[in-house]
Amino acid sequence: MKISKSFLRYSGVGVMSNGLLYVLFVVLIWVGFTPPITAAICYVLGITFSYLMNRRWSFESNAGHRQDLPRFLFSYAAGFAATMIFIVALTHWMRPEVAQIINIGLTAMVIYLCLRLTGFGKQGDAHAD
Repeated sequence: MKISKSFLRYSGVGVMSNGLLYVLFVVLIWVGFTPPITAAICYVLGITFSYLMNRRWSFESNAGHRQDLPRFLFSYAAGFAATMIFIVALTHWMRPEVAQIINIGLTAMVIYLCLRLTGFGKQGDAHAD
């Protein structure tokens, strides 16, 4: 099974972005924010960075923003719904700091799948690389 270049780059962007956002998550929990609010804040902050890096580097987009942005926003909206479900469910069984690590991985898979299915970064119809 060949792992696509876009997935490897997407993973690299995700590790860097989520590492920084995880530190923010822990700090916000320590100062008293609830896990769902903290996850929402971190999610929103990561969107701009993720769009810029993934559009140009991970997916090497040759499509315009008019085509890419709705696909990206749809994928991240699906990811936002998933992250809220995951964090609420996981914090029933584990500490928020641990739950967020699992949440990041699960949500990243949901988003990547949506990006691929919508054809993010591709001209014309959706297709795989």
